[in-house]
Amino acid sequence: MVDRIRVIEESLWSQVPADVIEEAKQTARAEPAWIAMQGNGHVVATAPPGSPDGATGDVIYIAEVSPGQE
Repeated sequence: MVDRIRVIEESLWSQVPADVIEEAKQTARAEPAWIAMQGNGHVVATAPPGSPDGATGDVIYIAEVSPGQE
């Protein structure tokens, strides 16, 4: 299977909990999902319309998860 995850912030990737990665994969069934660190330090999976292009200073996008190829 092709890797579905494109890491944007390598320095933060090691801090992403496995359950957040799994949640992002589940969210990305039909369209891309993002793994982001919020301003309060929480790492979360988020569905569009979130994207690094529209990010404000309080969100750091760590990775993009593409829809699965089933």
